Amino acid sequence: MDPSRTPIGPPPSPDVNPNFVNPDSTAGVSTAVIIFFTILMLLFVIVRVYTKLFVSRSRGWDDFTVDGMIAGNTSANELRPSSPRPVFARGYAVHNWDYPVSKLSRTLLNELVVLQAFYGPTIFFTKLCLFILYYRLFNPSTTMRYLIYSGVAFNVVFYTIYTFFYIFFCPSMSMKATAVCGRDLKLFGLITTVINIIDDFYILLIPLSAISTLQLPPARKLGLLAVFFTGFL
Repeated sequence: MDPSRTPIGPPPSPDVNPNFVNPDSTAGVSTAVIIFFTILMLLFVIVRVYTKLFVSRSRGWDDFTVDGMIAGNTSANELRPSSPRPVFARGYAVHNWDYPVSKLSRTLLNELVVLQAFYGPTIFFTKLCLFILYYRLFNPSTTMRYLIYSGVAFNVVFYTIYTFFYIFFCPSMSMKATAVCGRDLKLFGLITTVINIIDDFYILLIPLSAISTLQLPPARKLGLLAVFFTGFL
């Protein structure tokens, strides 16, 4: 087997041929999306911090979880192992069937581990911020409190497993077993994607029961619902 002619993953169909010379890449689009949403995130964080420090003059636990989210997001970008080329140039934005086994390296695998190790805690802090916000806003009933505590407990367990999987599973494998690791990661990624979607809907639907019990005119209730439903975007 020639590693320079063997892709790290099979093509989606027999009609698709690997392209190791000039493969399709989403590096440009991915970079633009990351830059845009990072700037947007920072603008919202700046407004939030200013409001908390100089307008309401109060900070809650949800503010500290925002700090954790920012720290995790920054670390994922800044603590990546150094390399003379951009990370996308080494295959992050290329199809598996267009990436030869010969280009695999321990550095590439370590970069993936670093990114995923910070991804789990970053997303967890983001969701924890919402749970704490719900608790503060709605002065929850017993049912709401149960939903919030259950959501927090589930996310603690899920993202702990997620993070430990990426840190200890693939790095412990030899480079000869990278293909096996890739298959396991694909299955694990599919499972975590489904769980994340269900979890996101759970978080977005929690406020609906609380809003429905508020003593407000229908128009104002619809306005509040519209605010929370922007999360679906």
